[in-house]
Amino acid sequence: MKRVPTYCRVCEPACALIAEVDDDRIRLLPDNDHPVHRGFACHKGLNFTEIHDDPDRLNFPRKRTTAKTQAGEFEDVAWDQALDEIGAQLLAVRDRHGAEAISYYFGNPSGFNSTGRNAARQFSRAMGARYAFGSGTQDCANKFAGAEAIYGTVNLHPIPDFQHTDYFLDIGSNPRISHMSFVHMTNPVGALREIVARGGKVRHVNPRRTESVTPATGELIQIKPDTDLYLLAAMINEIREQGWVDDGVLESHAKHVDALFEFVARFASTRVESVVGIAAAEIKTLAREFATAPSASVHMSTGVNMGQQGTLAYWLVQMLSLVTGNLGARGGNIYSPGYFPAATVGKRRQDDPFFATPFGPLRTVAGSLPANLLVEHIESGLVKALIVLSGNPILSVAGEERTRKAFEQLELLVVIDIYPNATAQIADYALPATDWLERADINSISLGFQPEPYVQYVDAVVSPKFERKEEWWIFASLEQRLGLPSILDQDEVNPLAKADRQLAQSGLSLAELAAAPSRTIVLESAEPALLFELGVQNPDRLIDCCPALFADALARADSIFDALSSEAGDQLKLITLRTNYMVNSWFHNMPSLKREQALDNPLYMHPDDAERLDLENRCEVRVANDYGAVIATIAIDDNLRPGVVAMTHGWGHASSPELQLATNHPGVNVNSLLPSGLGSFEPLSNQAHMTGIPVTVQAAN
Repeated sequence: MKRVPTYCRVCEPACALIAEVDDDRIRLLPDNDHPVHRGFACHKGLNFTEIHDDPDRLNFPRKRTTAKTQAGEFEDVAWDQALDEIGAQLLAVRDRHGAEAISYYFGNPSGFNSTGRNAARQFSRAMGARYAFGSGTQDCANKFAGAEAIYGTVNLHPIPDFQHTDYFLDIGSNPRISHMSFVHMTNPVGALREIVARGGKVRHVNPRRTESVTPATGELIQIKPDTDLYLLAAMINEIREQGWVDDGVLESHAKHVDALFEFVARFASTRVESVVGIAAAEIKTLAREFATAPSASVHMSTGVNMGQQGTLAYWLVQMLSLVTGNLGARGGNIYSPGYFPAATVGKRRQDDPFFATPFGPLRTVAGSLPANLLVEHIESGLVKALIVLSGNPILSVAGEERTRKAFEQLELLVVIDIYPNATAQIADYALPATDWLERADINSISLGFQPEPYVQYVDAVVSPKFERKEEWWIFASLEQRLGLPSILDQDEVNPLAKADRQLAQSGLSLAELAAAPSRTIVLESAEPALLFELGVQNPDRLIDCCPALFADALARADSIFDALSSEAGDQLKLITLRTNYMVNSWFHNMPSLKREQALDNPLYMHPDDAERLDLENRCEVRVANDYGAVIATIAIDDNLRPGVVAMTHGWGHASSPELQLATNHPGVNVNSLLPSGLGSFEPLSNQAHMTGIPVTVQAAN
């Protein structure tokens, strides 16, 4: 038996693991000797062998043998045949319609693959593609758009200095379940406990009492869904009115401060209290606590990102930290560049990123158009061929039925994945990818996000099973067939060459990492001032407190506020809810996660709302709105704020017949209740509107 250091690539902490390998049988254990994770790992990563060994995996290239309008039937083909035929069809589409007719969809797991996503982007650029879509516009595109406008780069996202902070404000996040997003750290709940234990304060702002709220980890402020922007504006306005602003920091590092204060002045605490559902006195207390704490940090996540105004909310999170002098300060929000300062390569290229399209002015954010407009691009004929990398847009994007019909119109649909998921079921070709136990990797996604910075490089734990191939190899092989430059034509094939070049800026190399214990080198902790010296990329090196690009969004904020103010008092709002027993749509075939309480995705409802609607626990209900309807089962939950209902996304596997366990417990696709198409996403960021959705609920019979 051999012991191989590796790390989990399921979510952002990248927990260090040890793989015990005996004749290709793998057992995953926490790496107790890792200098940062120190044995911390969750059940999802530790049980990943269930996915690695899953008999329902995609293991061979396969080709559709029936029409897309019929039930999918496929035949296994050799790699050479699949790649030859895909290459020929891509050339045919390009010759008939132009290179812009070939598009791409990138799923969430590709972000945790340091070679695959780079290869896909290189391939798309070489092909001359214009349109790319991805799951980022379903969960975090607002942060990239906001950072670009405020700091001049999509890659600066100041993280809380947990080790030193006296006050932590957590908005729309659930660290116990999601392990934090845009913060890559071990044991985030442990960090919350430490803040409270040393006499600090933690405040959670959320419509639901999440699993992260306990006496040892902080107190809850229950907010109405999708109103966080107005809470943040009221807090900043209170700080301004009380004279708690750090004028020295603003004079040295900021511009357009007056415009910021002019905007927040429109949303005094007494005006917003009924809209946000928090009394003015409590809003003022929050503002005072944050502004007067010796140090204070703030973080927001998908519970806010997915609202109607995620970019503006992210902007005010940054401004809250800045105006109180906590941005770029010890115990506040800091920049932790890691082994390579990614902020320097994500600079804004133009002040106005919008361009004319048949659907009105649009922009790309981190390279992606809104996934909620993918269907429109297909229906209008702009997209004729689509390559999907580790994604499942049939279930992940709003409007499943319409998306299915649109995908039937494609001349070519290629899916590269580890599973025959719902999207692969309607593909022309499905190509089997390796999982993270079968490939080398470096934790490059962590750049800029680590409170304890380190770098880890790992080899594949085992050779790929069956005919699984690494994504970089698939794209490089297609490049060869299309007559494009390919890494496979080079004398030395090194898919991690880019990482090696970046490591060199810190005096490191892959070879040095390979020789280190746990294949890990711990880096020096970031100095807070690096945020201003290295992070901010605006030409004048100043933080833009009210970017001109926000003008339309600021006006829209007033109209949305007026609409919220006039809503009926009994209007139910749907929010998302994550659990410990799923990861988006790709962890539903794991036996260890199919616990008794996790066999479907019910509609969670507060007991007061259930009583008002004469509904009982576990009864069937019809959840509906102008966008669609689903039949779900009620689960009474007094952790919710009255007026709020919640469902978990990533379900709806009735159309994935080859995933036997997932099909036996399919659940329902909550995205059927979400708006799609024009008007369904925030124009500033392409971020889909996925939380705070008005719904009606009534008994199903």
